[in-house]
Amino acid sequence: MAPQAWVVAENGEDLQRPREFVPLSELEDVGVLYWHLDPKKSESEEELAKIRKDRGYSYMDLIEICPDKLENYEEKVKNFFREHMHPDEEIRYCLEGSGYFDVRDKDDKWIRIWIKEGDMIILPAGIYHRFTLDSAKYTKLMRLFIGVPVWTAFNRPQEDHPARQEYVKNDGKQEVIEAWYMDDSEEDQRLPHHRDPKEFIPLDKLSELGIISWRLNPDNWENDENLKKIREARGYSYMDICDVCPEKLPNYEIKIKNFFEEHLHTDEEIRYCLEGSGYFDVRDENDQWIRVAVKKGGMIVLPAGMYHRFTLDNENYIKAMRLFVGEPVWTPYNRPHDHLPARKEYLDKLLKPEGQAVEAR
Repeated sequence: MAPQAWVVAENGEDLQRPREFVPLSELEDVGVLYWHLDPKKSESEEELAKIRKDRGYSYMDLIEICPDKLENYEEKVKNFFREHMHPDEEIRYCLEGSGYFDVRDKDDKWIRIWIKEGDMIILPAGIYHRFTLDSAKYTKLMRLFIGVPVWTAFNRPQEDHPARQEYVKNDGKQEVIEAWYMDDSEEDQRLPHHRDPKEFIPLDKLSELGIISWRLNPDNWENDENLKKIREARGYSYMDICDVCPEKLPNYEIKIKNFFEEHLHTDEEIRYCLEGSGYFDVRDENDQWIRVAVKKGGMIVLPAGMYHRFTLDNENYIKAMRLFVGEPVWTPYNRPHDHLPARKEYLDKLLKPEGQAVEAR
């Protein structure tokens, strides 16, 4: 069961008696993530462990917020309710009791999120928010952090703070394309495979390798003018849609194995993620693996001649639009195929960027 959320008027009329409920998709639009677990069931412990591993939440502690158990209760509750932001995510898992997280939407209105036992919520870095108890005046929360625990509140206004600027630039949404250098582990290919410490890569670096990407609206792709313009400009005349998951893809095991073999194509590989998520692994100029995570709304173009591979992530599902120039042809040439003209042309562009500019968006 997902948490309830509603719009709160600035005068506070709707703090506890909602008049205008908010669909949970609107929380996703402002970057808020949530899960519902059961603290009393072992299955939820496994799911929590998976979330922590996938998102790198290495540190955990517990906090009880109530007059009897929280030191300097009045002062701290007052600080929690001041409108503020953090340079990192705020992750809270409600083990007992309940409380309210208020977040600002795109129109700067308050949305009140009522979390109860079993609700886990992640507020993105840079979002303005505040917290208060409800009438029960008690909650027991698990706090999760990436690395050393730091809770630093920057009270509004903080428009010049890098985390706030990044949040606003992304329209409050989670990144649909992220990239990082991979470790050398032989563990499950569906794991993130971050190095320690993590080495994220800016999208400009992907552009230097010839990769082009866009953020589009997958919920209305049939009428998306941006998608139409991209297809017209780049000559993507053919399109189909593919569901990659054990239940929907014929010969799933064979195909997913083939996708993960390092290979290249003599044409671009164009994929637009309509639902789900997955990983494209590509080689950099030093032949090191870069993992490119593509989520719903992300569209990516891998240049002809680039060695790469694909795998699902732990969600085991992606619905992808495939685009082609002319007739659809998907022919993989497993490494090594350095003699192919497409490979030689790619290396020439990669090694001589001044003379062979690579398009980036």
